[in-house]
Amino acid sequence: MGQQVWNMNSITGDHYTLGLYHGEESGNLVIYLNNDIFIIDFKVMEDKEYSFFIGNELMKLEIKRNQNEFNYELKVDQETDTPLNSAFKKRENEDEKLLLTGLIVVSILLLVLFIFNYYARYSK
Repeated sequence: MGQQVWNMNSITGDHYTLGLYHGEESGNLVIYLNNDIFIIDFKVMEDKEYSFFIGNELMKLEIKRNQNEFNYELKVDQETDTPLNSAFKKRENEDEKLLLTGLIVVSILLLVLFIFNYYARYSK
């Protein structure tokens, strides 16, 4: 029987325990979050993917069959358009714009200093 447990903290500081029991011969699958069962699936004998929210984050659980054994991978889905992912992308765009503005201002200041230095040296 395949068993896996993940312990994680959300961005708000809440603690979560996600567990999985998978009967590899029967294919019966039980996924629980903090001791509450929230997914039951039967005859999972091939690759399968589940998406669900833990706190505000969209998680992706992948079950991959590798010959006679199964591998389980849990990761945060940062590609799907969710409110949290949209907020992160908006913040990233704002940070990039601020950085670009700062680089432009520094470049202009350096250019002005070089021009001033050139005229100060060669205007005599």
